[in-house]
Amino acid sequence: MVSQERINTYKIWFENMSFFSFNSFILDEIENLWNLSNYIYYKYVEVIKNIKFEKYDFSYVSLEENISLAQQFLDKHNIKISIKELIANGNIVFKIIDEKIKDGKSYYDKDNKKMIEIYLHNNIIDSCILIHEIMHYLNQPESKRNFVSDLLTESLFYGMEFIYIEELKQIKYSNDLSMFMKFGTPTILKYMDKVYYCYKLILIYKKEKDISLEAYSKIFQDNNFEKTIDYFEKYVKEHNFVVEDTWNVIGFPIAIYILETYKKDSSIIKKLMKYNDAINEKSYQECLDIIGLNIETEFTNKIKLSTASFLSSLTK
Repeated sequence: MVSQERINTYKIWFENMSFFSFNSFILDEIENLWNLSNYIYYKYVEVIKNIKFEKYDFSYVSLEENISLAQQFLDKHNIKISIKELIANGNIVFKIIDEKIKDGKSYYDKDNKKMIEIYLHNNIIDSCILIHEIMHYLNQPESKRNFVSDLLTESLFYGMEFIYIEELKQIKYSNDLSMFMKFGTPTILKYMDKVYYCYKLILIYKKEKDISLEAYSKIFQDNNFEKTIDYFEKYVKEHNFVVEDTWNVIGFPIAIYILETYKKDSSIIKKLMKYNDAINEKSYQECLDIIGLNIETEFTNKIKLSTASFLSSLTK
């Protein structure tokens, strides 16, 4: 039985915006976020059940070659940064994989120095992570990121990483990189599944200004009110952060859109460099306009088309 005390607590979190880090974006956009996350989830479930995720041994690739491949990509697209210089200056550090961090991270250290840590797999994945984190490095503002920058940053960096993979697999490591992309699909699915009950409760609150059984029953006729509250509580207890999870709910589909657009027109790279500058300065809509995703007229249709195209390519 769901207690009134629990319901009242959650309502207060929603009313005072503390659950949303005191920003109205998720509440304003919850209908779109709910529809997007559900669409992506069911499309991926449909495809993943037909993909065989067998154990795969990635080819060994030395750190030197990974650095060289990543640098060639940066040079090709006129992204003026030297990986070897960053290593020499101590901005890039390579480490052995641990259980908590399996890929990489970008941050400022205690001396306010921009840092990149790469956790080595000793295969081609290292260069993919390197591209991803270098784009973070280039985009990191002097002070804390604003809300729009946080919201869109992963879309840019995963988008560039996917483009790098697409270019590289045309010339070498095709099997490894194709498998890497296939193995990434459950991660996207996981993020969409993770927010399901959380978004569901937010949607009810947005429409009814309440999260009671009566309010729930006006929106959903599935008799899952208690289940929804229980899963929401579990989400909260596991210290999941709906704002950060929303970065990925938005970021992965946009990154896939960027990749699929690139396959048709490589000039989107120039737009991505403008997008890179804009996410620290412009509004959410102004940023998406740069890459051709007007929320009112194009966003939903283009995300659906690019998702379908991407998933089709995985199963070929």
